[in-house]
Amino acid sequence: MSRLDWNVIFKLPEPALTGNRRIPKSVLVRQASLTKTEQRILNKVNRLEHFATVQKSTTRIPSFVDNEHDVQSIILLRCEMASKNMALTEVAVLIHKCFQNPTVLLLEADRHIGISVALTRKSLAERGVTVIDRIETTGTFDPDRSEYADFLGAMAFGQLSQGDLWEYLLDLSRAIALSRAIDGLGFYPRCPAQDREKLIALMSRYDELGASVKRLKEQRQSKDVTLNESAKLRIKMGEEEQRLQSIVAEIKEICNG
Repeated sequence: MSRLDWNVIFKLPEPALTGNRRIPKSVLVRQASLTKTEQRILNKVNRLEHFATVQKSTTRIPSFVDNEHDVQSIILLRCEMASKNMALTEVAVLIHKCFQNPTVLLLEADRHIGISVALTRKSLAERGVTVIDRIETTGTFDPDRSEYADFLGAMAFGQLSQGDLWEYLLDLSRAIALSRAIDGLGFYPRCPAQDREKLIALMSRYDELGASVKRLKEQRQSKDVTLNESAKLRIKMGEEEQRLQSIVAEIKEICNG
């Protein structure tokens, strides 16, 4: 795919953009003390660039500090994968851990892309150190698919909360979490403000059941499974799929309400 202009999607203020300065992979190896195994994962990346920095001086969004968090800035990084390499989630987890700041990764792999965000918190064990609390990742998708248009629109700067950097980060992470249901639903789930918490809870359950169905399917395909075990797994998988479809129906009802 041709190089994607990510600011067509994110629509960040000009001062936030950093000119896509290249970050040598050797810098990550050194500052994060990556193991040989981790370096092999990093080799799946062709190029890493600093796309933007969201902070008070570049966007007027205030920083956020409380007992658990200290968010002074959010770093957005463009990550171009090596040819035909689709291990986006594995690479995203590794790159996120190389930075103390909350990071947003803009991943490109052939004709597909992915977006990943890491939310950080203060370390309980070491003063002045932050650790990753949670990572939300879209998975890979074709940005030209019409089903993803609303999700990409939700990434725009003006669509996300600007009360403080933590609110901006949370809004971004919620949108990314919701995007994972697009393939199953056929659309990006959006709902009235009063139903938002219910939708988020349903999406969490959707993720759990989807993972359960996938796990049971993999177990059934194992060469070591007996016919009797396969039959039991098929029944259990059918039950989980029914629960999943029930959650899908609830999500559609909220979004169409």
